[in-house]
Amino acid sequence: MAHRAGTAPEHQNQHTAARKALSVFGPTSRQEPLEWAGEAPLAPELARFYREVGPEWIEIDTAGLPFLFFPLERLWDEQAGYRWNRRTGAALVDWNEEWTVVAKQGSDPFILDGLTGKVLTAPGDDGWEDRLDDPEPTFDSVEEMTLALTATGGAWARWDDPFDEDWSLRRETTASVVAALESVLGGHDRAVAVARKFGYYAAV
Repeated sequence: MAHRAGTAPEHQNQHTAARKALSVFGPTSRQEPLEWAGEAPLAPELARFYREVGPEWIEIDTAGLPFLFFPLERLWDEQAGYRWNRRTGAALVDWNEEWTVVAKQGSDPFILDGLTGKVLTAPGDDGWEDRLDDPEPTFDSVEEMTLALTATGGAWARWDDPFDEDWSLRRETTASVVAALESVLGGHDRAVAVARKFGYYAAV
């Protein structure tokens, strides 16, 4: 099984930033691979992520349903409905064995591809259940995904009243989320595309 590796200093900086950002929203702790309950091997990227970043149960409020992170001991159970059928336990044919759901927004998974180290999401902004094509690379790493989710949650939390009188998201709310994502992802167009995936459909 081949896996992508990055430079140690780069990973350490990402881990430090991701852990600091996550700790605003919930507890983190060092978690070792022996806590993984999976039948498939734990991807090296995830072993590092849980050792150095270590999300426990964390919920990050945003537009629509919150982002959810899980402790390593629970992560295998969260593959149900993606890797296998919840009711029958049968493996699902459209799931790659190198994929691991690492976070969720409702039923929409964030999927680490163990071969590339990238995080995949449903294509476009239609969501997992309505997708017509395979998931697409959205984040360069699970650390970048974490920084994007926490940046979105931080921007959302700054608004006491994010909706207008018609219960539509205020343009200013969406713009602040796009700006927060741009600070993580580096490009405006990319930030807009990710914001739309997260439910900020009026992002421009």
